[in-house]
Amino acid sequence: MLFNWKGRERAICRAKLIQNRAERIREALLAAALQHIAAHGLKHASVETICAAVGISKTFFYSFFPSKEALVLQALSYQQPKLLAFARTLMSDPKLSWREGLETFLRRCCYSSSGIAVLSAEEEQMVFRRLSPEEYQAFQRSQLILFGELLAVFGIPVATIDPRLFGNLALAMIMVRKAMPEGLPFLFPEMADEMVSFQIGALADALERARDAKPPHGENRPETENEP
Repeated sequence: MLFNWKGRERAICRAKLIQNRAERIREALLAAALQHIAAHGLKHASVETICAAVGISKTFFYSFFPSKEALVLQALSYQQPKLLAFARTLMSDPKLSWREGLETFLRRCCYSSSGIAVLSAEEEQMVFRRLSPEEYQAFQRSQLILFGELLAVFGIPVATIDPRLFGNLALAMIMVRKAMPEGLPFLFPEMADEMVSFQIGALADALERARDAKPPHGENRPETENEP
């Protein structure tokens, strides 16, 4: 009996070690995917490249994710708490005004050097074509929750601005900046930074008005979390 008990204990310990190792590898794959997308774009973030960065085989990769597209979606979702934490850090920094914190957050999101991964329009189409309707809807819900929570971090009631509008405005600005100059050659690349500054200022003005506005009485707000 004592021998059997010790054998079971060793088996449990081995199972926990395997589970912990698998979780570490999974998180490393998510982090590597985000890093490669932010630095080089999705086209250059191949499964082989990501596996090489983590130190696993391509065959082993598919025991964690059924496809590259599944990895990308989960990596973008994995990034969301980090974005919220970064926004909270800026909003709680006593050296920054509310507007300075907001503009710093938006500006960091616009540049690949920040390490924040955002897909281009072409990359979104590549991923979208491989998604099931259920996967697409699940990701859209997570995006809606993210932008609703960001508004809350910035102290803006969702009744004064729709999180979907905020998301569209912020993502459009980020995607256009990251596409320049290669992806949008007919724009004026020498004005890219000035364009970003103008758009950030305009968006900050709108968010500041929304923050200071009184929510319309009884207005329906979009769902930002799993509510009954």
